[in-house]
This record gives sequence, structure tokens and C-alpha cells, in this order.
Amino acid sequence: MTDKLKVILVDDEKRSIDNLYRLLSQYCMDTVEISAKCRTINEAYKAITKHQPHLVFLDIDMPPVTGFDLLKRYEDIPFEVVFVTAYDFYAIDAIKFSAAYYILKPVKIEELKEAIEKVRKTIHKRTKLSADYFRQLDLQSTQFTTLLIKSLKKSILIQLEDIIYLKAEGSYSTLFLRNGQKITCSQKSIKDYELMLMDKGFFRSHKSYLVSLREIECLDKSDSCELLLKNKTRIPLAFRRKIIFERLFYTK
Repeated sequence: MTDKLKVILVDDEKRSIDNLYRLLSQYCMDTVEISAKCRTINEAYKAITKHQPHLVFLDIDMPPVTGFDLLKRYEDIPFEVVFVTAYDFYAIDAIKFSAAYYILKPVKIEELKEAIEKVRKTIHKRTKLSADYFRQLDLQSTQFTTLLIKSLKKSILIQLEDIIYLKAEGSYSTLFLRNGQKITCSQKSIKDYELMLMDKGFFRSHKSYLVSLREIECLDKSDSCELLLKNKTRIPLAFRRKIIFERLFYTK
């Protein structure tokens, strides 16, 4: 991975955020591009929506809220997180949010560089694994088959080519078909269907959505990042999956 990471800094203390900005500017500008500095959770949320960063450096103790309150706004956190805090007792909570790194203030430059490199490697590995998988797909020669869907009331035989997308509904999955019909399956999760359809031209755009690649018209970046389908349905595209989607379908 050679591109710079887009980063956003979030800290309610001016001295802390200025110091982090100075360290990144002085020692890490060959690897990062600072998109915004934010002093509140609301500012950060708006900046993330606008800039779609790869990485957020996030303070935790930001009275009357915490950095965790920002992360709770996302069903699928669309960026990597490095916590930068003066307190070590938040470490367990940070793990729950799958933080890439946990830096204690005052920030040491070697730790900062190590955190950035870890994020870069994580993104590169995730992208490469997914890209390798999708390159193995031959969409022209994929043979469509049928699925036996056990709905709440009966079993239905469905042609794969009739499926536009699938949506997770708790432990159930709902299939949306070309004829406008919706069928809820009570026995398989979205993950089950992903495993079944991974070599049949379907793309997991989000933790809750599995989309037929043939039904995607374009990627819409206007406000939130979404896939626009041919039937004009908008499907969310998680940031981690957006990287994969763009590299696969816009660099050929």
C-alpha cells in the first residue's frame, strides 16, 4: 500500500490535539494526510462523513461524553481507530471496539509511527485477501443455480439471477427479488448466504447486505457512501468494503 492514510484527529483539549498535529506533521507526513481536527463528537461525526478517513485518532475522555459515544453512532465502524488518552483504564473498552492501537499521553513518536504502520498493514492485508478472492470470480461464466428458501410459511425455489440483494433482519435474512417480491428466510443468516453465494457473483457491501454484482449501477459518494442499484435502491457500502470495491472495479 503506497497511498497516504487519510486521518482525522479528535480531542477536546486544544493543547493535546495541536501536539498530535505537530508530531504527525513533523514525522509522519509521508504516510498520512490530515483531513480535519475536531474538538467535539459532533464535529468529528460531520468530518468523518465528509472526508471518509482511513484512520481516526480519538481521545476517550471528552466530558460530558467519551470517544466511545462517537463509535456507537456506527453500526459498522467505517474506519480504523487509534485511541489517544491520558488514562489506561479504558483499555478493555477499547478492545471491545476493535481499536487498532492504544496510545497513552504524552504521545511518543515511536508509538505513533508504530500505530500508523499497524493500520497500514491491516488495510493492505484486508484489501489483498479480498482482492485475491474477487479476482478468482469469472462473472461471465458463473453458472446460476437455484436456492431452496425456507420462509416462515413454506419452501420456495428461487433462481439466483432473480435475486437483487439480501438484507439481514436480526437472525433472519430477507431476499429482494426482481419481481418486487420479498421473502424472509427463518433458517439462514446473511453470513450463511455469503458463504453459499461467494462464488456466484454476490458482494458483501455491508454487515447487513449482500448484493448481486450484476445489479449494481454505480457507486454514489454524494453524502454517505452507497451503491446505487439498477432498480434505484440504495445500499450502504461500509468503508472497509469501499476500498475493496473501488480497487477492484475502478482500476481495471
